[in-house]
Amino acid sequence: MKNFVVYGLGKSGISTLKELINKFPNHSIIGTDDNILALQNEYLTILQKQFSNLKILTPDKIKFDNQTKIIFSPGIPLYFPKPHKILDIIQETKAELICDIELFYRLNFVDNFFIGITGTNGKSTTTALIGFILKHLKIPSEIGGNIGIPCFEITNNKKFCYALEISSYHLDLMKETKFDIANLTNITPDHIDRHGSMANYINAKKRIFANQNCDDFAIINIDDENCLKIFHEFKNDQNFQSQLIAISTQKIPEYGVALIDGILYNNISSANIQLHLTSQFILGQHNDQNMAFAFASIFCYYKKIQKNNFDDLMISQKIIEAICLFKGLKHRLQIVERIDDICFINDSKATNAESSQNALKAYDNIFWILGGRPKEGGISTLQPHFNKIIKAYLIGEASDDFAKTLTENNVDFERCNDLKTAFSKSLLDAKNYSLSKKNILLSPACASFDQFKSFEERGDYFCKLVGDNKLK
Repeated sequence: MKNFVVYGLGKSGISTLKELINKFPNHSIIGTDDNILALQNEYLTILQKQFSNLKILTPDKIKFDNQTKIIFSPGIPLYFPKPHKILDIIQETKAELICDIELFYRLNFVDNFFIGITGTNGKSTTTALIGFILKHLKIPSEIGGNIGIPCFEITNNKKFCYALEISSYHLDLMKETKFDIANLTNITPDHIDRHGSMANYINAKKRIFANQNCDDFAIINIDDENCLKIFHEFKNDQNFQSQLIAISTQKIPEYGVALIDGILYNNISSANIQLHLTSQFILGQHNDQNMAFAFASIFCYYKKIQKNNFDDLMISQKIIEAICLFKGLKHRLQIVERIDDICFINDSKATNAESSQNALKAYDNIFWILGGRPKEGGISTLQPHFNKIIKAYLIGEASDDFAKTLTENNVDFERCNDLKTAFSKSLLDAKNYSLSKKNILLSPACASFDQFKSFEERGDYFCKLVGDNKLK
């Protein structure tokens, strides 16, 4: 008899447990976690009483064998900074190690369509935008995965299109999953502490194209140096079967999609279509890239589903119509409020310099709130955009490092320690500047974990501060 072990009992782990105990009542289902407190979750106690096939055990109490499938949480470091003990267990017992998305695919791949989106930045907005377009076009669909919606909490049905945001941690644990359409938005240094090297990180991202065949589509950003290398590698690999689609916001690819200066160029299958596309809600060149990816994904969906039996121009126009209605995601260059001549922008999802660069490109006259738990490289790469900064307000553990960089580049700044202080000081300064348009921007270029549980909590607190100010 097969054993299923769900290793890691966070939100996605618990949703996986619920799916397994319902779908496999005659199999042993075990939930476990390295954190003993996670095993004492009151909800898990209730589940154990309801389902006789469910056990909650510490890892050392579990008997693994070659019939065991381990659904491992992508949030648990697997290889670095040190190998997890589960690697020795699967070596000794030949148990299989997968993630929840891999299991979801195996249970649902028949008669369904899968779109995968990965990349260092932009994948959440691209995933949400693809999902929004699918719904607007009345295509039965759901989004999930790393965007914050566990795959076993979305509708499980036949003839559905699933758009799934995939992290590099997921990809390390995926074997059979085949995406009909796979998107690679960009690759910049991030999560190196989990992968051990940039080369390992790149190889993990490339796995999104594994198992694709000649009927599938590989959509890749050719403006990104690392992605361009992958694009050429696949193009020159005779064993690579998927149809390559290039995405650019700088040049018009021969076979792909570009969005340049408000004009979308659709050259998929020699469509040779040019249409106007600008959004009043999602701004900046990085969002042009996200819109191009979403457009290409939906257009390729029609190509695969309808076998080219559709009007290229009409479908292109319908996709663009949907894109223009999309208002973006919270915490990603979210325009919270405009009060008088001040715009408040919540970009809390910018947890590295690459993400903050997109914000600095998109706006001028910036009162910049930044800081938190720093990542490798700091903010020195943002120097070309420092001329847009009126003043910076530093919070969290990164304050000393960021202060040094800003001092070296003659950027006015103030140490504020916490977000509330930074908000108050930035608002006071913005009100005293006689500019016609001013932008108070939370774009931390840092992780949130020194002062907040997540970037969402940090962004929500910023939005609360804006709301409180509006009521004054």
